[in-house]
Amino acid sequence: MRKGFYQSVILLLMGVGIGVAVNMFHPAGLPWIGEWSQKAVAVSEGLEPLSLDEAMMLHEAGVAFFVDVRDRDAYRQVHLPGARNVPLHEAEGRIPEIREMADAGMIVIPYCHGVDCTLASQLARILVARGVPSVRPFVSGLSAWMNAGYPVERGGS
Repeated sequence: MRKGFYQSVILLLMGVGIGVAVNMFHPAGLPWIGEWSQKAVAVSEGLEPLSLDEAMMLHEAGVAFFVDVRDRDAYRQVHLPGARNVPLHEAEGRIPEIREMADAGMIVIPYCHGVDCTLASQLARILVARGVPSVRPFVSGLSAWMNAGYPVERGGS
C-alpha cells in the first residue's frame, strides 16, 4: 500500500515537472503571473475602462450616461446620479434606448457594485458588439464612487 502511494507521488511530481518544462520552452506557453483584475480583463478585450476621476469628470461635464447593471432592488437602494437601471438580462431589449443616448453625444458608462463585479464589462462587450459607440465601463463601480464621497441617488425604478 505504501509503495503504491509513493509511486503515485513520484508520477505526479514527474507530470508536473514535464508540464512546467514544456510550458517554459513552448513559444505559446502560459504566463505564470497575470493581471486578472476587471480593469485588466476589460482592456484585454479591447474596452477602455474609466477611472473614478474620469467618471466624475464626465458626470460634471454632463456627458455621462450611467447604466446600472445591477438588479432592480440594488438600484432602488442606491445608484449613481441620473443612472438608468438595465439589468444584464434586459440588455438586448434596451439597446435602442442606450444607442439613442450614445448617438446624442453621451458617453455610455455601464457600472455595477465594484471591482469584483463583472456585469459592467459584460454589458460593455454586448453594446460594443451591437455597434453602440462611446462605451466605457466603470469597473471600480458604485463602491469606489461612494467611498470618494461623490453624490448618489436613491429610489427610482
